[in-house]
Amino acid sequence: MAVIRTSKWLYQFIEACEKKDGKEIYLRQGEILCEPLMEVFPNETREAVHYELLQYGLFEPNEWEGLSETVGELEKRKVWELVNNEYKRLRKRWGGPKVPIYIFPIKLKGTSQAREPLPVKNGVAYKKALFLFLSKDLSEEEIKATLVHEYNHVCRLNFLDLTPSQTTLADSLIIEGLGEYAVKEECGEKLLAPWIALYPYADATEIWKHRFVPSLGLEGVKNHQLFLFGRPRSYFPKWIGYNIGYQIVDTYVKNHGPFPKGELYHKPTKEIIDGSDFAPKP
Repeated sequence: MAVIRTSKWLYQFIEACEKKDGKEIYLRQGEILCEPLMEVFPNETREAVHYELLQYGLFEPNEWEGLSETVGELEKRKVWELVNNEYKRLRKRWGGPKVPIYIFPIKLKGTSQAREPLPVKNGVAYKKALFLFLSKDLSEEEIKATLVHEYNHVCRLNFLDLTPSQTTLADSLIIEGLGEYAVKEECGEKLLAPWIALYPYADATEIWKHRFVPSLGLEGVKNHQLFLFGRPRSYFPKWIGYNIGYQIVDTYVKNHGPFPKGELYHKPTKEIIDGSDFAPKP
């Protein structure tokens, strides 16, 4: 099964925490959950992988006491089997690569400074692996939509075959746009993320022309966060890059589609942008 049985690791972590032998639970989490991942990330340290997964939504170590209930509910609902079956369907439909999929509970607690509710689902995709962070109350449709979005990223990343430092802002925008457009195609509009409707075309194109177009060649995924997520009291409203990326792909397909199966994620980034309603004017 492509979906790794992370439930075994999670129960092992719970058991280790119950022993209370004085070992820091943060270190326990890193050892038990991240050490097995090092074959996927041979050039990274375990500490770096652990930190990155926490940033994307892995449950906090001090949430271990409620973990048994969450894992039990996910098992009862056969989430590992559900994800595996949907992954096999998508892989066949899109001709996508084979990758391991790791499912973990999502963090439930935020910081005291947090002003927005924590997400109930998230994911992160790499060329050689995919991670899903889920709450126990998600519907099957929401779980499938999260997988569709992230596995489409895996497909696109393998098509581009770039390192994170080589990836341009234009690439990042289209990666996100393709991922959410895949949700529309596979799951229906009702499962689309709310950020797709945050900004109408007229507003988005103004920001696009003045703030995005001059920086489309900016390399390095770490340099794209402001453009994608936005920031309060800046020229970039929240989720603006995700919104623009989706609108680019959506208008490209309206202008030139439809495309069969996995053909869309094989289109070059420049072709998608130039064929959309966001094509930069000479």
